[in-house]
Amino acid sequence: MTTLSLRSSTSGARPAQGSARRLRRSAVIATVGLVAASVLVAAGPSRASAVQADQAASASASDSTTVVSQRDRLSAISALVLRRLLLADPVAESKWVSGRPISDPVREQAVVDAAVARATQRGIDPAFVTRVVRAQIDASKVVQRGLFVRWTHDPETAPSTAPDLATIRQQLNAIDDALVDSLGDAEDVAATPRCSHAVDAARSQSYAGIDALHRKAVHTAWNTFCVTPAG
Repeated sequence: MTTLSLRSSTSGARPAQGSARRLRRSAVIATVGLVAASVLVAAGPSRASAVQADQAASASASDSTTVVSQRDRLSAISALVLRRLLLADPVAESKWVSGRPISDPVREQAVVDAAVARATQRGIDPAFVTRVVRAQIDASKVVQRGLFVRWTHDPETAPSTAPDLATIRQQLNAIDDALVDSLGDAEDVAATPRCSHAVDAARSQSYAGIDALHRKAVHTAWNTFCVTPAG
């Protein structure tokens, strides 16, 4: 009987011990779960911050690429603007020697019409091309008038011979064709809020190595590029 009692007592203790172990195991699992959850919660903001940082870096890289692309496209236009303006000098010489007036409305309209026709063929905004090409004509006349004034006040510096105007105009026509094509590549830049800043940079690029008269003309040449006219 005594033996049976001991066995019964021992058998009763084993379930109790098993229950205790299960409780401890559950407590450990719960604790691990809480720790894991706290780690995830703590890591959440860091991961979010990392994602935001990556997005900001990507946006910054994209903005930088856009700025470089705009600068490259305006550089092409800037080179053509300057080439065209430098031809204003022999044009002025030819008109001075021949006695022709600086303004030539028929020729000027023909230049605009040719540019608009090319723009239309290539799907470029004709109004955009019209205002920019007219600005090039105005810029050329800024140089021509300045030279005429200089030669009038100092006849010794005035030319006595000059190149053929028809030959110069062929060069101008080629430049105008290239200009229209370049305007098509930069049409979207003209509508951006920072267009005037891009134009200022392009103007500065052209100013190096030219005198005050030609710098004034460069300023005029870019005046109508932006949808909101540049200052």
